[in-house]
Amino acid sequence: MRAIRFRPARVRVPGPGPVKVRGTRQSKSIWIVLAALVLAALLWQPLGLGRGIDGMRRNFVAMRYFKRATETLQQKPVDRARAVAMVDRALELAPENKPLTSQAGLVYLYAEAYEKAVQHLSHQPGRDLGEDIHLGHCLVLAGQHVEGLELLHDAYQRLGSGTPADAQGRYRRAIYLNEIGYSYAVAGAELDRAITLLQEAVQLQPLEPAFIDSLGWAYYRMGQYWQAMFYLERAVRLAGAQNNHETYYHLGAVYARMGYTRRAAKALANALEYDPQYQPAVEELQRLGWELPQPIRV
Repeated sequence: MRAIRFRPARVRVPGPGPVKVRGTRQSKSIWIVLAALVLAALLWQPLGLGRGIDGMRRNFVAMRYFKRATETLQQKPVDRARAVAMVDRALELAPENKPLTSQAGLVYLYAEAYEKAVQHLSHQPGRDLGEDIHLGHCLVLAGQHVEGLELLHDAYQRLGSGTPADAQGRYRRAIYLNEIGYSYAVAGAELDRAITLLQEAVQLQPLEPAFIDSLGWAYYRMGQYWQAMFYLERAVRLAGAQNNHETYYHLGAVYARMGYTRRAAKALANALEYDPQYQPAVEELQRLGWELPQPIRV
């Protein structure tokens, strides 16, 4: 909103020009503002107004850092280190900000800072089902398979088998099933169960590319490459502009196993456009014997 400037009243009198005269109401308003400022100055320390205003400022700046971190993770190419540094700074500024602290673990997860995500989520007081699933997922991605799978198995028992009647509940259940199933696929453990869980997630949300990608990757981990290719191609088509380095890497990996070398190289090159430092795609290209694209000269 544009600020409204104070405009003093003008009256015509004989002489060189207009003379500014303040109206009675405006004079009273100014005195009221001045009195409020004086009172605030007197009560600044005794009532802790300074600390309160400083806390508001720190919370505002922290939320700005947090918002910029999430935006950074959506850029191409992605700068995960910068996003992680922004979340670190936000938590440093406002460690008691509940909306921020409750979401920081997920941003660490999306930034692939798995150790930080585990550390943050494990210290969250009174974790609910969703937070336990996020923590188990992060543990698996951080390489702590035994602890993560144990936590996810317990979470799945708590989740139960009933399908919620409302759309929001079905979507939430699909998210939980996807995280549990994908974690099993990453760990290479109980792949039959992983596929069962991911099939249910896809049935609940048949147009969600992330869930379809997870199902395709589970088939890949089982060595069923035809099935994997069907779902991974579908996931990339549906995602469109929302694709990222991981979806293209998954597709490139299955193309490589199928012997489609050129397709694999193209998909892996797409993955590196989103994240030039994504090591699995780099290693897969090197295994194929393809040269990485030369860096762009600035």
